[in-house]
Amino acid sequence: MTKLRREFIDSLQSRGLSPKTIRNYVNAVRDLSRHYGRSPCELASDEIVSYQLCMLREKKLSAATVNLHMDAVRTFFRLMLPESRVMVDIPHVKVPKRIPVVLSRSEVQRMIELTTNLKHKSILMLLYGSGLRVGECAALKPCHIESSRMKVRVEQGKGKKDRYTLLSNNTLLVLQDYYRRFRPKQYLFVGHRGKALGARMMGKAVQNAARRAGINKRVHAHVLRHCFATHLLEAGVALPIIQQLLGHDSIKTTMIYLHVGQAQIDRVVSPLDMEEVVHA
Repeated sequence: MTKLRREFIDSLQSRGLSPKTIRNYVNAVRDLSRHYGRSPCELASDEIVSYQLCMLREKKLSAATVNLHMDAVRTFFRLMLPESRVMVDIPHVKVPKRIPVVLSRSEVQRMIELTTNLKHKSILMLLYGSGLRVGECAALKPCHIESSRMKVRVEQGKGKKDRYTLLSNNTLLVLQDYYRRFRPKQYLFVGHRGKALGARMMGKAVQNAARRAGINKRVHAHVLRHCFATHLLEAGVALPIIQQLLGHDSIKTTMIYLHVGQAQIDRVVSPLDMEEVVHA
């Protein structure tokens, strides 16, 4: 490992970034350096712009992914070369705005009902019924299921924040069956060699459940979190409460669910169908 890379990692660690974020930042700067065969400290603004375009046009990376790479490079220059102005005029790539995929309540229910594997059923019900991120679900321990308060405790979720979210009665009943059968100790969901079941395996469980339920939409684990938020909003739960349950820093992040609340849209009457319209 070069001295520069070690110093960059030390700077990121001292700022409390997660190991995954550190790994992604280091890899992004490494890829930039390999692209030109030189230290990133030697690069000029036009070379970084050229690399940005290469990622978009040749590597066919999404705008969001390119922006993440550029954020890593910005962080590198800010920490390692604070006097540098290399990144000053390099803009973010405009990301197309897309609303999240959301399933109906009946579709989610069908996914759960057709899942016979008790571990997978428990995972599906926690992702949907508690609005957990898949990584948060993977990190759960038995002590995080606080049945006396009907809460799920999320420790050090995204942004290294603790929070509480909902525990449904139906989920608790399934979890009790699961606990009696498997007697988990360190982690609630265990994979191979006693380690926590990985987020990738949880994602496959969700995809398989969607396939069994005959759902043709592109379903991944995070979709169930979208469903949790959207269905609460459609039921009349206030946006700030949903924000707190999801663990969003800003309510602006939560406001995306205002655009996918189908129940409110279904209640809107076309102007042509309103009683006040005078027919010719």
